[in-house]
Amino acid sequence: MLAISEIYRPNQVKILFVAEAPGGGEKHFYHGNTNLYRTIRGAFEIVYGNFNSPEDFIKFFKSIGCFLDHLSQAPLDKTNRQARLEGRKSAVASLSSRINEMNPEIVVVLMREITPFVESALGQSNIRSVQSLLVVPYPAGSHANKQNCISEITQILKQYGPESDFA
Repeated sequence: MLAISEIYRPNQVKILFVAEAPGGGEKHFYHGNTNLYRTIRGAFEIVYGNFNSPEDFIKFFKSIGCFLDHLSQAPLDKTNRQARLEGRKSAVASLSSRINEMNPEIVVVLMREITPFVESALGQSNIRSVQSLLVVPYPAGSHANKQNCISEITQILKQYGPESDFA
């Protein structure tokens, strides 16, 4: 059985969003029930207009070549800093392999702290398709973080999304 995220992976990934790790339980971006989902959808709605449902948004997200993946495919222990760091390190090779398969044009890191791990995965992948690696703040901790994330993703979509000079 495919993981839910794999169901929504486009044939050609243009913009790859990379978050740290999925949450535990039933919360998942592709279920449309996380803060990260609401934040990314908010940015897309500024650029592309409103969506009628989570499913409509996720289908659109896929149709324009966007995909959200995680550095780690398993939830990380956020209460133990050392375990979290080890989880990030051990996830690099797997992300590198997935990046090879996706061959994205733009990579958007959705948390400044994981940037070195995503850069390492890109380096190990040996792909040449990535034209830009962009980093935005994770939308947690404060309303300002969420607004900054929305603003930065909005700018990325205006520059690199469909209807831009890049597309």
